[in-house]
Amino acid sequence: MTPAVQRFFDQVSSAYQTSPFEVILAFLLVFGLVAGLVGYAAVGGKRSRRRQIAVARKLFDEKADELGLTPSQRELLERMRHYLKDDTQIHLLVTDEIAFSSAAAKLRENDEAGAQSIAALRVTLGFHGGPRDRAPRSSAAIPAGATVLIARNRYRRPIKAEVLAPQPEAFRVRITEQGARLPTSAGVEVYYQSNAGVFTFRSTVLGEERAEARLAHSEDLKRYQKRRYYRRRIEIPVRLYPFDTDKELLSKSRDIGGGGASLLNPDGHFKVGDELELRFRADELAIKITGSVVRVSDSGRTIHVNYEHIRDSVRDRIYQAIFKPPADEVEAMEREKRQGVKTSE
Repeated sequence: MTPAVQRFFDQVSSAYQTSPFEVILAFLLVFGLVAGLVGYAAVGGKRSRRRQIAVARKLFDEKADELGLTPSQRELLERMRHYLKDDTQIHLLVTDEIAFSSAAAKLRENDEAGAQSIAALRVTLGFHGGPRDRAPRSSAAIPAGATVLIARNRYRRPIKAEVLAPQPEAFRVRITEQGARLPTSAGVEVYYQSNAGVFTFRSTVLGEERAEARLAHSEDLKRYQKRRYYRRRIEIPVRLYPFDTDKELLSKSRDIGGGGASLLNPDGHFKVGDELELRFRADELAIKITGSVVRVSDSGRTIHVNYEHIRDSVRDRIYQAIFKPPADEVEAMEREKRQGVKTSE
C-alpha cells in the first residue's frame, strides 16, 4: 500500500473515533427516545381504556334505560360488575346471557343475592327461554310450551303442567290434568326434561287460579340425569315378545324411563340388536311398546332396551307410573295418618 493510500485510510478511520463523552451522550439520547415512546404509549393506553370504559358504561346505561330497570336491579348489576374481568365489559351484563349467567352464579356462590331477584332480572333482560339442547341455568330459561312434572311429595303422583311465558316475579305453569291442584304455599319439586338431560329444582307455589299456578323462580337447577329421557329404578313385571318367536317370556324391570328400560334377560335369550315387544301396566293402563336391545350387561343377565316409535301420550303414562309411589309407601302414609288422628283424639 502506498503512503498516499495509507494516509487516506488513516483520515477516514480517525473520523469515526469517538470519545467516551460522545458514547454516553448517544446512549442517553437513545434511552430518552425509547422512554418517551413507552411513556407516550402508556398514556395513550390509559386514555384508550378510559374511552372503552366510557363507551361500555354508555351502552350499559342506554340498555338499562330502554328496559326500564329499577334502582334495585341496577344495584344488583353493579354487584355483578365486580365479577367481570374489567369494567370495559359491563355492557355485557345487559346484552350477553352467558356473561350475565356467569356473574350471577358467582354472586349466588357468595350469597350476595337471592335466586328470586336474579331470576326476575333475567326475565326483564330477556334472558329467558332458549334452545332445548342446552342445559338451563334458571327456571326462567325453561322455554314456554315445555312440559314439566310437579311433585308435591313422595306420596303423591306428580302433576303434569305446561310452562307459560315467564314473569319477573314468577315461574308460571298451566295444569293440564283435570282436577289437579297446587295449593298456595305448598313446597314442590319440578322436573324438566330437554335434549340436554333431566333437570330438577325446588320451589314454592305462590298462587293458583283457574288451572294456572305461579311458582317461585329458582337459579339452582340440578341435573337429575344426563340421559335424554328420565329413568327411575323400579321393579314391575314385564312380558317380552321376541320378534323371532311367538313365545312369551316373563321378565322384570330394573329401571324404566321415557326412552328405554333395563330388564332381566330371561334365560339369556336376547342379544344386542334383537327386536322385541314390551308389555306392562302403567298407571292402571296397559302399555305396549316395541324396542331393540342396545346393550347386554351383568354377564348377559340384564338387557338394555331403547323404545321404537313411542307416542308422547304413552311416554307421559310411563312417567306418571314411575313417579307414582309404591303401594306399601302409600299404605304406610295412610297408617301414620290414622295413628295421628287417634293420638290427637
